[in-house]
Amino acid sequence: MAKRVSPPTLSREVAKRRRVKPSETAGAARVSLLDVPLKGVSDVAISMEGGRLRVVGDVGVRGLGRRRTDGLIPAKKLTKRDVVEVGEKEMQGVVPAGVPTSFVPSKARRTHVLPDGKGKDVDRGGTIFDTDDRYLFDDTSFPWRTTGKVRTEGQWGSGTTIGPRLVLTASHVINWTGGDEGGVSWVTFTPGYFDGSGPWGEIAATHVIYWIQAPGTLSDEQTAFDYVVLVMADRIGDVVGYPGYRTYDERWNDESYWQYIGYPGELSSGERPAFQGDGVVSSVGDHSTSGQTGYVMGHFNEFTPGQSGGVVWGWWGDEPWPRVVGVGSTIGSTAVQTPSGTTTGDNEYGGGPALSALIGWARANFA
Repeated sequence: MAKRVSPPTLSREVAKRRRVKPSETAGAARVSLLDVPLKGVSDVAISMEGGRLRVVGDVGVRGLGRRRTDGLIPAKKLTKRDVVEVGEKEMQGVVPAGVPTSFVPSKARRTHVLPDGKGKDVDRGGTIFDTDDRYLFDDTSFPWRTTGKVRTEGQWGSGTTIGPRLVLTASHVINWTGGDEGGVSWVTFTPGYFDGSGPWGEIAATHVIYWIQAPGTLSDEQTAFDYVVLVMADRIGDVVGYPGYRTYDERWNDESYWQYIGYPGELSSGERPAFQGDGVVSSVGDHSTSGQTGYVMGHFNEFTPGQSGGVVWGWWGDEPWPRVVGVGSTIGSTAVQTPSGTTTGDNEYGGGPALSALIGWARANFA
């Protein structure tokens, strides 16, 4: 009989915890400061003046080349042959040396000084249930530094480190230009992305690992497998840390255990991350593919375009890291609703044993 795992700590209790100071000193981290194509560029010079680094060069009439890779990034579709057993249903995280831990992120300074519009017909985009409980944050402590912006050709979403070289995001965020097993267009991840840049640079993905290639509009079966792991060019997880993982248990439904993070487009145009606590998963439906079981996790937490690929996590006991249980996937009806116990009209995370298998396979093969 499988060991029953106790539920996580209620989100409101986690929010009361005090910031944890780092137990050791951190060394210098080597990160990617600039990664651009050199085609058509000549006479490059680097200068450091006034506390800033500048890179200048001569370019032709067409300017600097667009972000491109030589060919497509390899994409690995997992099958039953790759994952014989689901294996561990939980995996540990890592808090990097010299980094404090905060259990809720610090609010970002407001930029729009004009008051909101007044009147009965003021519109606001996205899928909001009752009041919008999210806020924008600016925080480089752990674990908030593990979240960031995923960019690819023609679109963007949210992501989170899940291993030393690994980033977790939604499958439908990926630009599946190469067809099945044919690879994908360029993909990058910027941890701590805020107002156009991140403290640790923008890192390119070298591989994409997935169960399905999810389209923009998803069925419940596709939502249950709407996640991929990106293998990055650099070991960015060693720098910013990464959360653990645990397979969701439907016995945890209807309690406010969860925190959710992402880059919603209607808040600061996706330029700043947003946080929501006291999240509730209302329902769970399971679906199968490639011998694996994925979950559709229905919820009525705030979720709008741009937040796709962001993770939902909870904190267990005195563990120093949160554990991911799902990935932001689909948006339901725009009407104001309350939980109904079904996945009709709600927002949805993807998760389940198949997510555990995906992360586990990626960690085992791309350490």
